[in-house]
Amino acid sequence: MPIASLVITLDEREPLRGAALGRLVEDSRVDLGEAKGLYLPVVVDTKTALEGAELVEELLSTPGVLGIDVVRIDFDCDEEAS
Repeated sequence: MPIASLVITLDEREPLRGAALGRLVEDSRVDLGEAKGLYLPVVVDTKTALEGAELVEELLSTPGVLGIDVVRIDFDCDEEAS
């Protein structure tokens, strides 16, 4: 399974920030770290690289998510590559 380390930039407006956090908490593929201001480190664990890319696109369209920075992606366990 590809594992990606990301940093999500959240909106400073509380209603949007809360909505984004609610979306993230509901997704079992996303593990949240400790927020530092508007920046939230997360780890995403998906079955394939394509699923991971689609998830990032979904998150980018989530109200309250302003941006996503990729820190690292480990493709060693990509089920598509097997």
